[in-house]
Amino acid sequence: MKTTLILTALFTLALSAPTVYQPARRQNNAQSFTGALGGIAATPVLDSGDAKRPFSVKGDTFVNIGAALQRSCDQQFNACANAANGGDKTLSVSACNDQKTQCDAAGQTASSASAQSATGASNNGASAASSAVSSPSNAATGTSAATNCA
Repeated sequence: MKTTLILTALFTLALSAPTVYQPARRQNNAQSFTGALGGIAATPVLDSGDAKRPFSVKGDTFVNIGAALQRSCDQQFNACANAANGGDKTLSVSACNDQKTQCDAAGQTASSASAQSATGASNNGASAASSAVSSPSNAATGTSAATNCA
C-alpha cells in the first residue's frame, strides 16, 4: 500500500514537472557591417538552430561567429567583384576589396567582443577572486596586479 502511494506520488511529480525550455530560434542578423557598394549587402549571419554549429550563412553552418562573419564578407566581395567585372561602371574590384577590408575589420571587432563577453561570463568568478586576492596589497601603492607580477 505504501509503495503504491509513493510510486503514484513520484509519477505525478515527474509528469507535472516543467518540460525543458527550448528557446525560439532567433533570426537576427549578426552581421553588423552595413556597407553595400552597388546595393550589394553582406550576407546575413543567422542562428542555425544547431547548438554545435549555431551560425548560418546562406545555409552553411559554422562553429564560431568569426568564421561566419568572414564567409559573409567573402560572399559580399565575390558578388561585388562579379558585378564590377560584369560591366557595372559604378563599381571597381579595388573598391570592392576596400569594402571587404572594412567588412572584415567589423567582423573581427564583433567576434572579439563576442569572445570577450563569453570569456568574461565564464571566468567572472575567477577574475573576481583574483582581483580580491591582489587588491589589498596593491591598494596602498595604486599599482595593478600586472605591474607587480614582473
